[in-house]
Amino acid sequence: MPSMFVVVNVDDLGLSPAVRRAVEDLAGLARVSSATLLVNGPDAAAAARLSGTGAGGLGIGVHLNILRGRPESPAHEMPGLVGPQGLFLGDYVALFKRYLARAFSPADAEREWTRQVERALELGVSPTHLDSEKHIHVWPGLFEAACRVAERFGIGWVRRPVEMVSPLRWDKGGRRARILNTFALWHQVPRHGRVACPSCVFGVADQGAELLPGRLGAYMKRVRPDVLELVCHPGAPVPGDDPLPADYGPMRIASQWQAERDALAAQGWDAAFAGAGARLVHYGQLDPATRGLRPEFRQ
Repeated sequence: MPSMFVVVNVDDLGLSPAVRRAVEDLAGLARVSSATLLVNGPDAAAAARLSGTGAGGLGIGVHLNILRGRPESPAHEMPGLVGPQGLFLGDYVALFKRYLARAFSPADAEREWTRQVERALELGVSPTHLDSEKHIHVWPGLFEAACRVAERFGIGWVRRPVEMVSPLRWDKGGRRARILNTFALWHQVPRHGRVACPSCVFGVADQGAELLPGRLGAYMKRVRPDVLELVCHPGAPVPGDDPLPADYGPMRIASQWQAERDALAAQGWDAAFAGAGARLVHYGQLDPATRGLRPEFRQ
């Protein structure tokens, strides 16, 4: 039995065909095991068809979103989350200011996220887990809302993006991880066994060309988690792809697509997993109560 399980999850599936291509390619190489669907993304319907495909099956979760694009809910039901055109604000700072001003409630987010999961089900996805755009679900009050949504739909896992960065690390990636940890560590991990969280994540401090198997291997040996999620954003753009939707607001993520796709396709990942005694899985293969493989996936 492996001593560690690793979920390699691609965020933003549904945002662009470029993300879908990268997921297909990397799942075929057994480098990616999971992705989270942005249900209001322009490529969502095509991307949803990847559920259950790839080497050993691909787990698909829902990328909860109250930041970008058009909501699933009527705008009049949650005026604090939308602008004059009935769209999400597309601006992280603007949304955070509304959060601090209590212009919207966790119940507003929960209602919208519920409809996003319902939309994923309509598209044929059986969600394996939940995370969110820009990790907004770990703001105090919203994490509990996300866990309630997970429990309502029988979804066993919610990302709690704690990255155990070295105390000596003060580069941009290390600072980014520490800021996120401030929010993530606010919450207690659910303890009732129906919803679980990974022990920690990797890929917040190390992104783009810095997403390297050697760094992951060293991290796994230092931290020794039982369940680790590698958070990544690969893409495989081609000429003729449409630009990202203007109503999503400014996005820099496309600038790291190719670098992360190339990094994940490179050699060294299998050796990093083997060296740490880790098995690549998706969340649907893991029992949240035992944090081990479900019986049907034990081999």
